[in-house]
Amino acid sequence: MTGEDILKEWVRRGYLTHTESMAQKEKHLSYIDQAKESILNYCNIPVRANMPDGLFYAWVEIGWAAETAETGQSGTGAVKAITEGDTTVTFATGDVAAASLSGAMQAHKAVLNQYRRLF
Repeated sequence: MTGEDILKEWVRRGYLTHTESMAQKEKHLSYIDQAKESILNYCNIPVRANMPDGLFYAWVEIGWAAETAETGQSGTGAVKAITEGDTTVTFATGDVAAASLSGAMQAHKAVLNQYRRLF
């Protein structure tokens, strides 16, 4: 199971088109790698290890949460400031990104805990 497999699953689920996935492939793989590292660290599995097969769908969703939080695709986020004249809305994206990845990890905690090791 590789980052490429995760990217293909994003396309199958309709998160991205095939064209979008190829146009910015390195960017997408970076978020997928970030999610993998977060999952492996949480589970106390060495970072260079392969991702266990049972964590595939958790990796898909956590990776997508990392991507959408950083790029603002999720359509949600904390409003930092609102200006009425000519209507300006500023979002606090940095905190939202961290919270979104953390929230995705929390949402899949039951699955992640099955693979968590104690050292």
